[in-house]
Amino acid sequence: MFERKHFNGQIINRPWLIYSEITGKVFCGPCRLFQEINNDLYLASEGYNDWRSASARLKEHENSSCHKTCVVKLMDRGNVTQRIDSKLMEQVNQEKIYWKNVLTRIVAIVKKLASRGLPFRGHDEIIGSVNNGNFLMIVELLSEFDLFLSQHVTRFQNSGSGNTSYLSSTIYEEIIKLISKKVKNAIVAQIKTSKYYSIIVDSTPDISHIDQLSFIVRYVNEKGNAMERFLGFIDNAGHKSEKLTNIVIDTLDCLEINLIDCRGQAYDNANNMSESYKSLQARIRELNPLAFYIPCAAHSLNLVGTHSAETSSQSVKCFCLLQHVYNFFSASTHRWSILTSLLKSNAKMVKSLSFTRWSSRNDACVSLNESWDEIIQVLSIIELDKTEKSETICEASGLRIQLEKLEMAFMAVLWGFLLNRLNAVSKKLQDVNIDVCTVLELYDSLIHLVNSQRDAFDEYEEKALSKDLYPNIEIALRIFVPTPATNCTAERSFSVLKRMKNYLQSTMSLDRLNSLAILTIESDLTSSLEYEDIIDDFSRIKSRKKPM
Repeated sequence: MFERKHFNGQIINRPWLIYSEITGKVFCGPCRLFQEINNDLYLASEGYNDWRSASARLKEHENSSCHKTCVVKLMDRGNVTQRIDSKLMEQVNQEKIYWKNVLTRIVAIVKKLASRGLPFRGHDEIIGSVNNGNFLMIVELLSEFDLFLSQHVTRFQNSGSGNTSYLSSTIYEEIIKLISKKVKNAIVAQIKTSKYYSIIVDSTPDISHIDQLSFIVRYVNEKGNAMERFLGFIDNAGHKSEKLTNIVIDTLDCLEINLIDCRGQAYDNANNMSESYKSLQARIRELNPLAFYIPCAAHSLNLVGTHSAETSSQSVKCFCLLQHVYNFFSASTHRWSILTSLLKSNAKMVKSLSFTRWSSRNDACVSLNESWDEIIQVLSIIELDKTEKSETICEASGLRIQLEKLEMAFMAVLWGFLLNRLNAVSKKLQDVNIDVCTVLELYDSLIHLVNSQRDAFDEYEEKALSKDLYPNIEIALRIFVPTPATNCTAERSFSVLKRMKNYLQSTMSLDRLNSLAILTIESDLTSSLEYEDIIDDFSRIKSRKKPM
């Protein structure tokens, strides 16, 4: 009875028909509300329960002019202007517009602070205080030029808990979590669209000595560009390969990403990650043989360079002298100022060695070679200065004698050239767009370069003195391009970790850390989110409406 079948087979509902469980009869709702003289007596007032002829009776009633008039009246009464709560609805809409304008400004502030990795909170949440943090500081700044926000701040400032103002830390923490969830969902959606992907994981301890595992996924976007996206930190992951494997699988399951579509893995060269039988890469390959393991090219190059330098005693002496020179000048502002005054305008100051990235020692070697004569000159000045301490004079004399040796000048020039090339290759290897074929080409070029320099002793001695046209190829490329060549993106996330979880925020929870980290690391996606979508989601979460 509540549906009517047309001659063309289409089923139409009868929303006007109402059944009364108390009387056991059906009524016409519009006709009962707006009874007229010609109204059907039974369906309008007394009710109808003659079920044998109900179908024909209802069809006759809904085609009558009186029924149609009552339905039109009910529709007119349904308009906001005709309703008894029209004034109330107008007030509600004005409130919606007001708070939407407030939220637009709050969301904009949250997006900017989060995308730059800046802290939100201060020592207090008092508007007008110099210690109220970056969030309220920006609110105060904008209110100086925004009349609407100024009036809102004046109306609700420091109103305390229980009063809605959307200026408290509780609100922006909820917005942070909401935006980070939208960014992560956008990344996961892109991964599923791409289908094939690779995983990159690496770990580091944070300020509170909790080990944080960075989880990165590499894939190809719709434009064919390789993307490496951060999906979060996982704390207390440990270093055992079995536990790491479970974490990787659980993370992918939680994100509803299929492990079968994984086509690559990239980790550092630690045994628990890269060993052939019981490591993380081996356990993943047992589950998916197509998830090929690629050792991090940047780590491998770093290890090769370290081995090359450590096997030569003269190289060790050269780098020890370089660090000794830096320590000597940096230990005294007087010595540093003398060296600065003698250096040429385009010369670089002496620098310390990098002990984590061997190829990055290039800057220190270049600065020593460019300032070689000036350094010897300053050492001579200090050596002849009778006002200096005897230990300083002795140290300056020893450094000068070492720098004046031919063998030391030869090693400095040689390693200056090699480190320059190695550092250039290392930076290219850390690019997100690098692929395995390019890595092999760079490795081959370095090997050829080193071999070509073996016979250049005299020279150094003198210096010492469209893919869419082919679907199968396109699929193959979408599998190949996501294969990671390095795990540098995971290590870049550690920089964000150290900025966010510092000694002032050492007790930050993992959820907040991940929310802020993904908004900072994936700032391009954060900035691209529409205010309307964020506000709509926020309003649904905070809605206090009750079903009637």
